[in-house]
Amino acid sequence: MLFATSLIAFVLIIIAWMMNTQHQHTIKMVEKHTDWDDRKREYLLSQVRRRTKVTHTIVLIAVAFLFSNVVPLNLFFVLYWACVSLLLLRIVVLAGLDGFATKTYILSLRDQRIASRRALEEEVRRIREENAQARSQGEE
Repeated sequence: MLFATSLIAFVLIIIAWMMNTQHQHTIKMVEKHTDWDDRKREYLLSQVRRRTKVTHTIVLIAVAFLFSNVVPLNLFFVLYWACVSLLLLRIVVLAGLDGFATKTYILSLRDQRIASRRALEEEVRRIREENAQARSQGEE
């Protein structure tokens, strides 16, 4: 049992380390690209903050797995695993918030693109009308 819990804890620590590496990479990219608009930069940084909380929670769960063998089999055991379950629930809630924030950001980008396209189509239509008027006046 000790081997299994240690293995689970080790895997969770590796996952947390990989996630942290990715967070650091994202932060460096945001710092490197100062030409990105503020909205994109803020979205990426808030995403890193949410995902860093998940990384810390994963580390806490790994530590909980390491200490699970010394927890006595009584009411404290139930409370201990209830707390671990709450940590898992925190990950699920943060993942839901992250998904909602990503959806909101993508929809706002789509709306901006639609508005830009409409403006461009309006400009093309106006130029075509001006050209048609110029041709009709040239024929007269």
